[in-house]
Amino acid sequence: MISLFGKQAQAQSQSVPLNWITPETGVLGVERVIYPSARVGADVAFHVVKPPNYETESGRRFPTLYWLHGTGGNRASLRPMAAYFSAAMARGDLPPCLVVMPNGQADSLWCDSLDGSAPVETILMQEILPLVDTKFRTLAGRPHRLLEGFSMGGFGAGRLGMRHHDQFGAISMLASGPLQATLTRDDGPALKADARILLLQRLFGGDQARFLRESPRGMALVYGDAVRAGTKMRIAIGSDDVIRSANEEFSRYLVSLNIPHEFIIVPSVGHDARKLIDQLGFNFHREFFGAA
Repeated sequence: MISLFGKQAQAQSQSVPLNWITPETGVLGVERVIYPSARVGADVAFHVVKPPNYETESGRRFPTLYWLHGTGGNRASLRPMAAYFSAAMARGDLPPCLVVMPNGQADSLWCDSLDGSAPVETILMQEILPLVDTKFRTLAGRPHRLLEGFSMGGFGAGRLGMRHHDQFGAISMLASGPLQATLTRDDGPALKADARILLLQRLFGGDQARFLRESPRGMALVYGDAVRAGTKMRIAIGSDDVIRSANEEFSRYLVSLNIPHEFIIVPSVGHDARKLIDQLGFNFHREFFGAA
C-alpha cells in the first residue's frame, strides 16, 4: 500500500511551494526577523514576541520559549498565537520571556526533509537558535530555554527537545501527534489515514523504522539517560481530543523507560491550542523560568 502512494506523495511535495518568509503580525511588541539562510540559500523569517518590559529594562536578559506550530504552517496561527502570548505576558500570567516562533512549513513534523529542500530542524538548531541569542538579550543556555509545541509542534518539541537535550531544559508537548509507533492507515484517526501514508513516504521514504527512530519514541529510547538527568517534561491532552489515546500510550511508554514527566488530561477540551493553554495556565513555565 505504501508503494502505491509513493508517486502521489512525491507529486504533492513538489506541488506545494516552500515559502520561508512569513508576514508581519501587526501585534505590538512582536518583531519579525529576516536573515539570509546559508542552509536554504534564501532569506528565512521567524518572529519573536518580546515581553512588555523588554525596552524599558534595557539591562535585563530574558529566558526563551520556543513555540512550534502545528500542521498547516504558522501563517494561520502566527498572529493569534503571537497576540495570545503577548497578552499573557501583559497580564502577568506568562513570566517575561522571549517567545520565538519559527516556520516549520506545512507538515514537516519539524524534521529535515529527505530531499534537503526543507531543512527545518537544521535551520532551527544551527541558525535561528544562535541568532536569537546574538540579536536579543537572552539568558543563553539550556537552563533558560523551554521548547513547546502543539499537535505537529508537540511532536517536534518532543523529538527536538530530547535530541537536543543540551540546548533545552524543559519540554512541553501539547496535544502531540503522531505519537503512535507506526504511520499506517489504521493506526490513528480515520480522517488522517491518507495523510499518514503520504507523510511516511515523503518524510521517511516509506520506512517505518526510520519514522520510529525520528519520532519522540525513538528519541526517548536513545536519549533517555540525558533526559532523566534533568529535563523538565510535560505532556498535556484534551479529554475530547481524537488523539488522546495515543498521548496516553506515549506517557505509559515514557513511564516504562523511567523518564519523569507530568501527564495532564484537560477536561472538555478538543484539539485546540488556545483552549488547552487557557485551562493549563502557565505554572509549568513559571516553575521552570523561576528556577532558571
